[in-house]
Amino acid sequence: MIDPSDSFLLIDIGNSLTKWGVAKNGRIDPGEPFATQCFKNNPETLVNCWLNRLPPTQVVVANVAGSEIAACLVSWTQRYWNLAPRFVSSEAEGFGVHNAYLDPGKLGVDRWVALIGAHHAYPGPVCVADFGTAITVDALNSEGVHLGGVIAPGLKLMHRSLVSGTHDLPLAGEAFHESLARETAAAIASGTRQAAAGLVERCYREAATKSGSEPRLLLTGGDAPTIAPLLEMPFESRPELVLEGLLTMVLLR
Repeated sequence: MIDPSDSFLLIDIGNSLTKWGVAKNGRIDPGEPFATQCFKNNPETLVNCWLNRLPPTQVVVANVAGSEIAACLVSWTQRYWNLAPRFVSSEAEGFGVHNAYLDPGKLGVDRWVALIGAHHAYPGPVCVADFGTAITVDALNSEGVHLGGVIAPGLKLMHRSLVSGTHDLPLAGEAFHESLARETAAAIASGTRQAAAGLVERCYREAATKSGSEPRLLLTGGDAPTIAPLLEMPFESRPELVLEGLLTMVLLR
């Protein structure tokens, strides 16, 4: 039974960036994201983020950054709060969502938790596009059945693969003014962003066909604001979607 005074530190540990928030009374107060490597290289960041708050009732975590990062977090929470974090994992089904993976545990836990958050926010068909180190797109029908998903390199990985695999190409510029660019850095920026937008639009159309109706498109991840203006269908930004899913798992467990 959840006590109204309980507070939950929700942590979404990505490959590059860690997002977090403190939830109380069903609402999430998001904190400032930090580089995931801070768990190993700069634990003072965690002190600055978390020790000025009251100790949480629980620490609930979705982690895709590996066991070494997980061990650093366990050590920190036990040292300062005498708390062991709860690491969630992907399951065959749970919280109204049915995992489509042949081996359900292989679905990235961040994707699983985001689908739970999406399903409980919007009971109809949804399509979740997450723009992080990798770009993932997953679809659910109105019954919460996962229709599958895709994984592609994120914008920075696409940039780096071009630079490392070719001769004398510059890093992509930040400016993006037109689809058909007239200098190389802008052409790389345009090409990678349009590739990401095109992937989402193609997955969205397939999800609509399989669901029998147009899904609600939810965008999350650090590069979502960069891709959003290129999309040709309605969307909603949900930057804390994984944290929303973690809170759903806490409240309904």
